[in-house]
Amino acid sequence: MSFRGLSVPPSSDELFERAVRACREASQAGGRSSLERARKRYVRCVKASSSLVVSTLREIYRKSPYVDRLHPFYRELCSIAFDVDAYRVCLSRVRSVERIVRRIALECTRSISAATVAKEAAKARRSFFGRLGSLLESLDDCLRLLREAALRMREFPEVNTDVPSVIIAGAPNVGKSSLLRALTRAKPEVKPYPFTTKSIILGMLDLEGINVQLVDTPGLLDTPLEEKSKIERQAILALRHLGDAVILVVDPTETCGFPLDFQRKVYMQVVDLVRGSPVLLVANKLDIANEEHLRAFEKVFENPDYLAVSAEKKINLDKLVERLHFHLKSSAKWGHLFQHST
Repeated sequence: MSFRGLSVPPSSDELFERAVRACREASQAGGRSSLERARKRYVRCVKASSSLVVSTLREIYRKSPYVDRLHPFYRELCSIAFDVDAYRVCLSRVRSVERIVRRIALECTRSISAATVAKEAAKARRSFFGRLGSLLESLDDCLRLLREAALRMREFPEVNTDVPSVIIAGAPNVGKSSLLRALTRAKPEVKPYPFTTKSIILGMLDLEGINVQLVDTPGLLDTPLEEKSKIERQAILALRHLGDAVILVVDPTETCGFPLDFQRKVYMQVVDLVRGSPVLLVANKLDIANEEHLRAFEKVFENPDYLAVSAEKKINLDKLVERLHFHLKSSAKWGHLFQHST
């Protein structure tokens, strides 16, 4: 799903200025008497201005995503990015104002058409713009909130919820992004310090002609869920709503800056979050890890079932892909895809 083409609502001042410009462009002389010319000019003005405002407001509430209809991953991502309750109220408010603008435009055009002197027609036109300005001013906070929400949503990752997804998770700096680069064509930033990944990064892996989405998540810290940062909460959402399988990456060398005890707590959190989905434990950095590192890792993790790899040197990645293939082929949700492909 893509939010990149989402339109950004204008401010109330900008919308009012557009309405005034529309009035000027539409106000061309017509008619034989000065009163008739005034009536026609002012009616065109009000109709053009109200039409622009109505169509703009209608586009805002029709094209702004309805949070309740989004995939659960995006629903919760919205709740992290902005005040969802206020967003709903503001969409309703925009729709209400759109209806009021149509009503006052009709009232004012009728008053203009019924005017017996040019001054009455001019007064009705001024009344329209006075009421329009007050309405849009009352909508200012909502337009600002909807604008900020749209800008945030345009930054959302384009997750494909219709293909199998594998989450790459773990503590910061254990090599998650390096693994994504090694397995796919994705080009995440890879640097030797924690928290390089600030948001979710996606890549595609071809398994027997089936696209499998790999999701590189921000590093997780050993904190209760309610205390996690917005960056970490993106990883939690991916694990909770997208993970058909999880690759949990551990750095047995501890060069990531986090001890094995810490990394095991992160591992246990992930296992608890994705109950029912397979978790493939991967000891990364095999190119620099020695036997002592691996024995220490096995002791802390209590002799786990794991695969030692090197994302940097692409060691044992073929075995990792084989394990992923096995788990996805065995899944109730996606198994039929792989059976059909073979």
